[in-house]
Amino acid sequence: MAVGGYGVARFYPALGPIAGSIAPQFYVDSLPNAQIPLKGRYVLVDAASARLYMIEDARVQDSMKVIVGKPETPTPALKSVINYETLNPYWHVTGDLTRTLIAARVLQDGNSYLSDRGYEIVSKFGPGGEVIPPDRIDWKAVAAGQAEILVRQRPGPANSLGRFKFELWGGDGIYLHDTPKKELFAQDQRNLSHGCVRLEDAQRLAHWLLGRDPPAADVPEEHVLLPKPVPITISYLDAGDQLKLAALQ
Repeated sequence: MAVGGYGVARFYPALGPIAGSIAPQFYVDSLPNAQIPLKGRYVLVDAASARLYMIEDARVQDSMKVIVGKPETPTPALKSVINYETLNPYWHVTGDLTRTLIAARVLQDGNSYLSDRGYEIVSKFGPGGEVIPPDRIDWKAVAAGQAEILVRQRPGPANSLGRFKFELWGGDGIYLHDTPKKELFAQDQRNLSHGCVRLEDAQRLAHWLLGRDPPAADVPEEHVLLPKPVPITISYLDAGDQLKLAALQ
């Protein structure tokens, strides 16, 4: 049995949080690090070349540039599933960035740094979180690592996640997302992030995953369930594997 000249030799169990949601199937055996299935939709991120591939029935349907992690914060290789896409996401700022970036800039520029960029302090992430006035925060203690706070960025043109976010089940904080800084995709070296994967055209991926245009979203954090879970692999392909992948286009 072969697909485009590449044999099939492996049989893998279902991948995903919903039992039976992804059928066990054969994979293209010439690219074991990519685990490209013969049937169905599949997303492959090659962090080495900073490209994402949209694959269906073992054929590359589309691809785009991505931005991956810096050498000091590399995007991890992983296998996961995309179950839904989030429209108008909040950006939940990491504790490290809250300390080194947010607190430092508030101490330098005042509370206008927060309001101008849509940042707000909350009692918890998710539903029920209350917004805390910045005047109640000891920013020097936060900058020194002596106090911890939760900061999120509201949806909008300046939001670091743009208009779309794609959570990875069991991804340990790694996800795919839109970005307002489209000019960075013109660079040849695109290892610029803190580990997450930024998308050149997140709306195109959203359309492909749904099989239709994503709905207009009027509220923050609107989750749209995919017709079926789509497996995803983030890998670091060598030059030989990249050539084999090109043969599937």
